[in-house]
Amino acid sequence: MPPLRPSSDDPWRRSLVAERDGVAVGTATIALAAVTDTYFCEVHVTEPLRRQGIGTELYRAACTAAARPLPVIGRAMGSQPLRRQFAESIGCEVAVHCPEPWADPTTEPWRRWIDEHPVPAGYRVAPVREHDPAAVEAAWSSYFTWSHTPFGDVRTERLPQAWLRYSAGLDRDLSMVASDAHGQPVALSLVSPDVWDGRTLVVSETVQRDQPAGTTLLQAVVAASLRVLGQRGTRLVELEGHSTDTHSPELVASLPPHEADPMDLLRLRRLPGTPAAVGAGR
Repeated sequence: MPPLRPSSDDPWRRSLVAERDGVAVGTATIALAAVTDTYFCEVHVTEPLRRQGIGTELYRAACTAAARPLPVIGRAMGSQPLRRQFAESIGCEVAVHCPEPWADPTTEPWRRWIDEHPVPAGYRVAPVREHDPAAVEAAWSSYFTWSHTPFGDVRTERLPQAWLRYSAGLDRDLSMVASDAHGQPVALSLVSPDVWDGRTLVVSETVQRDQPAGTTLLQAVVAASLRVLGQRGTRLVELEGHSTDTHSPELVASLPPHEADPMDLLRLRRLPGTPAAVGAGR
């Protein structure tokens, strides 16, 4: 089983273990999202004991521990089909789809795509390291607020702490900011190297939802990150984004042929006897 993080009140998280004859046979973790009024839940049962109701009871116990009536979200990646099967057995609906394309910027098709997406006239792209940290944080906060409304209400007072945690894992030379003629950030490409399973993750979008020439700017800032990643020899880059984002779907449509590990964020049904989620049908 994967390592189980301990329960915590800051940030709020509860971890549970199912045992049989004193041996752990399953785990569940439910955690309050850093900024949105949403719970995220993960359930794992050892392979020989699956489909015996252990996962369902772990999920029930996790939802009981999460007393606030908020939606519960589960992640289902294409590479882990059992997650979707479990979610469907509970009852779920897709909240947001994430295409998660993979880029290999060391190859010719990707180098060509990078060259085809220069910085538009009147704008500048430079590494995060060259920008005012407060301006970068403000730009990320603006992007995060509009792009995460599909998950629930965004608590802006929590954004500074969320940025502190997230930015600690960013590479400030690979991460790029596009700015306009006045030096205002307009698009971001934020790179977290080797996060899991050998994947480097790139979170990118425009700072404002309705940014003029937003797709062109997004392509340029992502291309700038990919160029440096390719020079470093990084071969597995996962581009993060939501189907509900304004410009990310057009970015994905413009990419060369690629592999992917698509993920659905699934709104899970609360089981009878657990607190009902307010807004779960949104």
